[in-house]
Amino acid sequence: MTKIGVFYGGKITRHLVLIREAAKKMGESLDLVSYNRVYFETETGKVEIKERELEKYDVLFFRTTGKHWEEVGLILKAVEGKEVVIVDPMVKEGKPSQACKAWQMLKLKEAGIGVPKTIYGSLWTLNETMRERGSLEFPIILKGSGGDRGTRVFKANNLEELEKLVRDLRKSETEEGRRYMLQEFIENEGDYRVLVLGEKVLGVMKRSRTDKSEFRNNFSVGGKVEVADLPEEAKQLAVRAAKVSGLMIAGVDLMPKDGGYVVLEVNKGPQFWGFMRATGINVPEEIVKFLVSLKKDD
Repeated sequence: MTKIGVFYGGKITRHLVLIREAAKKMGESLDLVSYNRVYFETETGKVEIKERELEKYDVLFFRTTGKHWEEVGLILKAVEGKEVVIVDPMVKEGKPSQACKAWQMLKLKEAGIGVPKTIYGSLWTLNETMRERGSLEFPIILKGSGGDRGTRVFKANNLEELEKLVRDLRKSETEEGRRYMLQEFIENEGDYRVLVLGEKVLGVMKRSRTDKSEFRNNFSVGGKVEVADLPEEAKQLAVRAAKVSGLMIAGVDLMPKDGGYVVLEVNKGPQFWGFMRATGINVPEEIVKFLVSLKKDD
């Protein structure tokens, strides 16, 4: 039996519960472990998890990292040199910057993968760039570099609207250390979420707006979802994008453009409720199967 530890921050979500239940039904050992349980003492030099034995796990999956890179680093140090599979190369390298969308855009572009035209910087720098050079044409998308499941994505139709957004968001930028990107707005009738597990495409769903006043297609903001398919080259593009981003379990968002596709973003630990509804695929079960296979392939 493969012993799996799934780390998370904050509250246990229904997605995590579904993964745990799937593992139980499959007869696999899977624990949900809160970062709140991680601690160490200088006298022993040992990193531990309250009420858990870190050494017992075969596979460690850090489904969320967010504000918990300190704990992630301690855990990685504790299992260093041991036969433990760490899911996601990005996590294994222990570089928080790689979780940022700006870094992701840079790496994808360097790899020759198409992405929306993007400018990264402080809000005032972005505003000044548009005012002085107009590097992008309106309308434009203002997007948080941290990635918050579509909650920090805004649209500006002109310079006045952009300046208002900058004023409104400056407080969160300065107090919370947030950063933003400007991206070109691509006219569309929807985008595609491709769920990738390692080298495999689990499935594809199309997301589209039901409210004409809304510019986002996300299921979490009321978007319509339906099962879809894509050409093989588009699926392989998604697999490659996930690999370049250092992710083994990823939701890759593709947008049609100029007869091909661009990668909007690659999401770590993607939510899958809408995906399951659209495709009928038992995602929690597939995730558990994949995690188990990593130990067998090791």
